[in-house]
Amino acid sequence: MQEANWRLESEIFVASFCRFFSVAAQAEILFQDPTGKELNAAIAQLSEDDVKEISDSGSGKDNFFLGLFYINGAPEFGIKKDCQKAVSFLNAALEEDVSDAAYTLSTMYYNGVCTDRDIGKSRELAVRSAQGGYMLAQRMLGMSYLGEKWQRLYSYNVKKGVFWLGEAGNAGDRKSSAHLAGMYYKGDGVPKDDAKYFEWLKKAVFSKYDEGNRLGFMAMAKCYENGKGTEVNLVEAYKYYDLSGTAGVEGKRRVAKKMSQDQIDEAIRQSQEWQKENNVQVGGGFIRRAN
Repeated sequence: MQEANWRLESEIFVASFCRFFSVAAQAEILFQDPTGKELNAAIAQLSEDDVKEISDSGSGKDNFFLGLFYINGAPEFGIKKDCQKAVSFLNAALEEDVSDAAYTLSTMYYNGVCTDRDIGKSRELAVRSAQGGYMLAQRMLGMSYLGEKWQRLYSYNVKKGVFWLGEAGNAGDRKSSAHLAGMYYKGDGVPKDDAKYFEWLKKAVFSKYDEGNRLGFMAMAKCYENGKGTEVNLVEAYKYYDLSGTAGVEGKRRVAKKMSQDQIDEAIRQSQEWQKENNVQVGGGFIRRAN
């Protein structure tokens, strides 16, 4: 990617910030979890009778559910695919300022699902949802500006891409944080920055929506071992190598040579505590100092 111009005047974002906070104060987010687990759990709790009852409620949430169901049909609820009803119910939810509906309609217009393809409408709805604080829409804009996905929405603009991925990442979107970490690690469109790499790596690893997810632990271990973006901490390095299972065995052997037995025992204790808290059991064995 081309190098970003990081000396652009800050005033170009003033109007955007004002609109962002104004819309965010009014919008309603039903299911913020970007993994979809929260939405799926809510749908799993519904019965066919429940769906029949919500058909007449007219609330933003119920209209959103019905709109989703009509996109592809939901046989478990006795609903057949009906594109006209899908768009109608989602628009009704949109009128109630449901950001989830704005994002869903944006993707539909972008891909031509249940409606004619319309990039202009997709862009308008994506911005509305993102300004309302909806993480998936914020990620959508960020990836579009960076030319990674949704390319037809916006032309390449690293500064705006980083802004929107930052909004999503700070709200808990692991994929946005991980993408930013990779950019700062490689110097991809931004100045290479180990501190920012480590900052975004931590946010990706410890996203509240991906608790118990060990993706990124090897990278964390290497940062603590080598002082990349943070202070050297061999206890933390050993712990994260241990939590990486068999993939971290060589790293544990390497750092153990520079650690006291007390430090190794503390790292093992922290690793086992994390595994217990997250109901995870990781293999790989413990490396102890030779007598």
